[in-house]
Amino acid sequence: MDGLRWIPTSSLKNWSESRLENIRQLIIQTTGESYQKPRLRKLPLDEKFGLWILSDGLTDHGLLWAMKMSEKHARVLAFSVAENLQGNGYGSKGWSHFARAAQSSGIRTVQLEVRQDNFGAVQMYHRRGLRPKGCLRGFYRGYDGWLMLGPLHANASSQ
Repeated sequence: MDGLRWIPTSSLKNWSESRLENIRQLIIQTTGESYQKPRLRKLPLDEKFGLWILSDGLTDHGLLWAMKMSEKHARVLAFSVAENLQGNGYGSKGWSHFARAAQSSGIRTVQLEVRQDNFGAVQMYHRRGLRPKGCLRGFYRGYDGWLMLGPLHANASSQ
């Protein structure tokens, strides 16, 4: 799709009901996770590095949301790219934007949860230095997940 780019966005508290519902549906479609809109509005997202949207200016096609856990550690709470756009580098670009912004805020390590059968995402995180640190049985509505942790790198390495 032409014109798609990752942009920082404002607090979810300021989003319209329809925009929040569209993102809620994107999360359901890409991860199987279902969040109520009031819960999404209360996520403790870091406004300096943790609010990214993949957008064409009219519609949101992806998101990367993260929170600060400590002075040097962040947690990615949600990372989704619309299924029809997966495999085209949008996830890698989103990760790079997030990582550079987080690094400029002093973040050095990152953790996240990912479904074990999401091979593309697991590989992308692995190329950026994250490693499984624990198995999350049934974490994704009956599917197992990985808790992944590692140094925060903006770009992939040859690991």
